Amino acid sequence: MTLRTATIGIVFSIFILLFALLYAVTHHNILSSFRILEEKQVAESLGRAENALANELRGLDAVCEDWAAWDDTYDFMRQPTDAYISSNITGQALSNLHLDLILYYDEAGRLVLGKSHDADWNVIDATEREMAHISQDSPLFLRRENVLRGGVVMLPDGPLLVVARPIRTSRQDGPIGGTLIMGRYLDSHREQALADQIMTPVRFFLFADSGRSRRLEDVAAALRRSGQYQIVPENEDNIKGYALIRDIYGEPGLIMEVSVDRDMHRQGLVTLRYNFISLAAIGLTFGLGMHYLVEKRILSRVTSLGSQIAAIRRDPHASRDIRVTGNDEITALGTAIREMLAEMESAREKLADSEKRYEMATRAAKVGVWDYDFTTGALFLDPSLKALLGYRDEEIEDSLEAWLQLVEPEDRAVAMELARDSLRERAGEVIREYRLRRKDGGIRWIMIRGLVKRDASGAPVRFLGTGVDVTDLKFAEQSVRHLTREIITAQEFERSRIARELHDNVAQDLSSLKISCEAVFEAIPKTDGPLRERFAEASRILQRAITFTREMAYALRPSNLDHLGFLSAVERYCADFEEKTGIRTRFLPTGMEGVTFDPETEINLFRVVQEALGNIRRHSEATEAVVKIVESHPHIIVRVEDNGVGFDVDSGLAAAMEEKRMGLGGMRERVKLLGGNLRVVSAPGQGTRIVAEIPSHRGGTA
Repeated sequence: MTLRTATIGIVFSIFILLFALLYAVTHHNILSSFRILEEKQVAESLGRAENALANELRGLDAVCEDWAAWDDTYDFMRQPTDAYISSNITGQALSNLHLDLILYYDEAGRLVLGKSHDADWNVIDATEREMAHISQDSPLFLRRENVLRGGVVMLPDGPLLVVARPIRTSRQDGPIGGTLIMGRYLDSHREQALADQIMTPVRFFLFADSGRSRRLEDVAAALRRSGQYQIVPENEDNIKGYALIRDIYGEPGLIMEVSVDRDMHRQGLVTLRYNFISLAAIGLTFGLGMHYLVEKRILSRVTSLGSQIAAIRRDPHASRDIRVTGNDEITALGTAIREMLAEMESAREKLADSEKRYEMATRAAKVGVWDYDFTTGALFLDPSLKALLGYRDEEIEDSLEAWLQLVEPEDRAVAMELARDSLRERAGEVIREYRLRRKDGGIRWIMIRGLVKRDASGAPVRFLGTGVDVTDLKFAEQSVRHLTREIITAQEFERSRIARELHDNVAQDLSSLKISCEAVFEAIPKTDGPLRERFAEASRILQRAITFTREMAYALRPSNLDHLGFLSAVERYCADFEEKTGIRTRFLPTGMEGVTFDPETEINLFRVVQEALGNIRRHSEATEAVVKIVESHPHIIVRVEDNGVGFDVDSGLAAAMEEKRMGLGGMRERVKLLGGNLRVVSAPGQGTRIVAEIPSHRGGTA
């Protein structure tokens, strides 16, 4: 994606985001404001409808009051006559007064007269109507009060708007003659009359009607719960408001509905539409202005800078003189890039020289670099490392599997051990040597040396190091080892020959000389004391010479090793060592039943024990020594320990090398000749332990 495309996308995205945010805010605010105004308008219409209904009740009350405070009515209650009925209770009178029911009760609450009308406004008897019988606890039953008593009464024929007035004389004096009740049905004609008054459609619904709609059910529940107006939008053109009308007993009786045209809502939508257009125009103007500014001041100059850099990338010999017009951060960027390119060119030349030197050095040293990533499993192999095996870089895949395929089958376990060692938690430098096949079929010894890099949790992340061709060194080491073996073998042969000469010739001749001297001495009669003493001293000197010669012959080649075997020879040597040095020496063979040694192994292990005990005698100041020989398959372990003063191993070995003392070095070479290794464990004040491990072949020759 280009910078220009990204910039346009960002500007457009910001515009869309801001436009959506502003539109959402203004949409909410505008519609909320108009919704509040609309609900206020509906509430006012409901209020007017309630006032109109109250005015209707007051008008009915005024008519009822005129009739109740009238001498003719008062006289009629005292003495009912047909003349009063025929002259006053007529269909025309009921029609003019819009009365649907008129009832006369005496002071005891007994119905005296009850009249209604039919569809043609003919007067009919209403004494059998449900409304015609009221009890003394009815809100309409009056005794002495001269106040408005009225409201809505729910009848089977429909809701009835009723008022009650006490019957009195025209002068409002005298005892109450009874109660006059007048009523008007809240039918469709009355709904239309109320709608004409408030200029808003009005309807009444029975609160207890079981057949009403789901919406009215919800409205009824809300009205019962809160008693507040309920306003419900019908559609985009109408909104309806609902109020609760209670009957004269205070129970929910009617739901009054007013329907209001949604002029406010439509005006809000128009305002919202104009707001949308205004926001879009402002946003587009801002976006185009921003795009022009970014294009003119930034993008075109960055594009020019990118074109110059691309030209340099295509043609390494192109001019590095990058120029950008202006005097701002982009100009400074161009200058910085120009200087950076100059530095990169110089660094590239130095890098090329360094790579040539590195290539020559690695070829001369026969070394290559490798890097393994534990997280991805990717392996980097230096081409120099591949060249050691006669391959080009592309001929060996950079993977662990491909590299392992080049390892000799006998050495793959060593290569896998290298990987396992790298995973150990505290593994530091890991070194292994194994053989790899060259492209021409030859074999090369490679020494792999690696370091493990770990993360904060200690998990290995990278394993990197070098591979060195040590084939010549291995051949030289083998030659040296072969020469060492030959030297040691020749040395042991010469020791054996000298030991035999000393034992069989010199020691025997000295013994014969001693015997001859003693015989001559015994043959000379009557020798004086000094001469006898001199002969005795000569005999003692010859005996010491014989003993020394035999000890020297034993040290050069223990005869027990040939006659009694390795274990017995070591045990006898330990006993002789304790007797001569006074150092308590224990010999502890373990698990050696059935294990035999060839002559080379016997003499070399014996020399290790002999040299170790000799070092104890010369340097350790120990009082105890232990020689342990243990068969722990697949190794034979020879361990020589003491409780002496001990020493620092590193500095001690370095001093021995400087002084050309070959005791420990000779022991290590003898153990290596047997395919094993030698360890020296010691510290000042903690004694010394020398451990030799060689391969074991149970039941055969080790």
